Amino acid sequence: AAGGQPVEGWWLGTFHSLAARMLRRHAERIGLSSNFTILDPDDQARLLKPLMEEKGIDTKKWPPKVVMGFIERWKDRALKSDQVEDNEFREVADGKLSELYRNYQARLKAVNACDFGDLLLHIITILKDPANADILADYHRRFRYILVDEYQDTNVAQYLWLRLLAQGTGNICCVGDDDQSIYAWRGAEVGNILRFEKDFPGARVVRLEQNYRSSNAILKAAGAVIGHNAGRLGKTLWSDKGEGEKITVGGLWDSEAEARWVGEQIEQLQHPRGGQAGFSLGQIAVLVRTGFQTREFEERFIKLGLPYRVVGGPRFYERMEIRDALAYFRVTVQPADDLALERIINTPKRGLGDSTVNTLYGHARRHGICLTQAIRDLTQTDEIKPKVRETLGKLMDDFERWRSLIPNMPHAELAAQILDESGYMAMWKTDKTPEAPGRIENLKELIGGMQEYGSLSEFLEHVSLVMENREAGAGDGVTLMTLHGAKGLEFDCVFLAGWEEGLFPSQRTMDESGMKGLEEERRLAYVGLTRARKRVFIS
Repeated sequence: AAGGQPVEGWWLGTFHSLAARMLRRHAERIGLSSNFTILDPDDQARLLKPLMEEKGIDTKKWPPKVVMGFIERWKDRALKSDQVEDNEFREVADGKLSELYRNYQARLKAVNACDFGDLLLHIITILKDPANADILADYHRRFRYILVDEYQDTNVAQYLWLRLLAQGTGNICCVGDDDQSIYAWRGAEVGNILRFEKDFPGARVVRLEQNYRSSNAILKAAGAVIGHNAGRLGKTLWSDKGEGEKITVGGLWDSEAEARWVGEQIEQLQHPRGGQAGFSLGQIAVLVRTGFQTREFEERFIKLGLPYRVVGGPRFYERMEIRDALAYFRVTVQPADDLALERIINTPKRGLGDSTVNTLYGHARRHGICLTQAIRDLTQTDEIKPKVRETLGKLMDDFERWRSLIPNMPHAELAAQILDESGYMAMWKTDKTPEAPGRIENLKELIGGMQEYGSLSEFLEHVSLVMENREAGAGDGVTLMTLHGAKGLEFDCVFLAGWEEGLFPSQRTMDESGMKGLEEERRLAYVGLTRARKRVFIS
């Protein structure tokens, strides 16, 4: 806008919003009407599920949303259903993924719909078709200048779309930082920015090397880390903010000692020093590689009375899998805990419907007894179906057996056994969703964190007090978040925790992607370091 007035002819928006605008104008070229529907993830899964069932694919083993994730990866690379390799992702959906993709696209067309990935895929298909040369020429006249932000985070489809549009005048300006490309796991391709000069001969590269946030000591450290990457354009950041304080590195024995050290450092940072005012908690952040690491810090901050907030997800003990596990432990310790039993009575799935649960509750209310006793009573009658009686009877026997082990078995070992024998841990191990590995890590962290308490009851009491003392989200508090979530943010003081082999850099990332994965981990470290304005602590 200029002078408060819109500029005639400007198109401003995200890649997908602009592609949708184009596709509405030319939908008939790929067999759609201009009033096509854009499906959300739930609708995509509902459309795909019957197609999977038709092919005999188990939708519990392969949830439709998971299968859609693989189809989306093809679309991010601008691969149409007739262009994909049958042997890619051959283990997915019983080896029928490419066939599913073709059937899914045909079904989308039949209902005059497209999904998010189609917005770019369809418009690329239209613009590349020689029969539509007039359409491409029109956009070349219309878009004399193209400006792109965060170019390092573009995927292949976005890159191809831009190349098509820029062929006309060649006037394209892309802003980005190859050292901050940290989203390969969701399709971003750092190679787009690395080969910019090759893709657009004669392009001029302007290095914006002055940093307006961090001190030079922080920038030198970030530069030293990222300098080990071969896949980068290269730059030397500098600041007029002076050298600043050196980075503080702490080597600790374990995560508990690390959380204690971080807590002590934060308390010291709040106090005035050398004539300078102390730092406010709102300008302090603890950044971790993965979500399960927040537990130790949450525990420590609560003990110290330090207000904090977890950004980008629930607090540790509020996470679904943790609440489920705690419910199993609560029923083991206290059979009359109806709320806990109700939470996990059908988790993992045991074939219990709402009518069964209502029958159990009705019996409990009529006789003034707890749900556990109601189950015991009804498994001795014909009021519920034989298979349900058998399932509930086994569950009650399991709880009795676990309860009998409390006096003699170490409580952390018992907790692990409960999660294994109940089938809860196996449920997540067979889950194909992207969140499942993180949930398993959280459960392992939960078990590990129990060992410092005297008993299962003592640990559950501690959790209750933690939940009771949780701070409101508003107000001044330390920020706890992952490195990925911190991109674009800045703080006076940043604590970078868990910098140890296997955790950060992530072993899983390196196993899956080799050197490319390691370079992405270095870029993530670079992002973490450059979130800080004045102080950085690494542990």
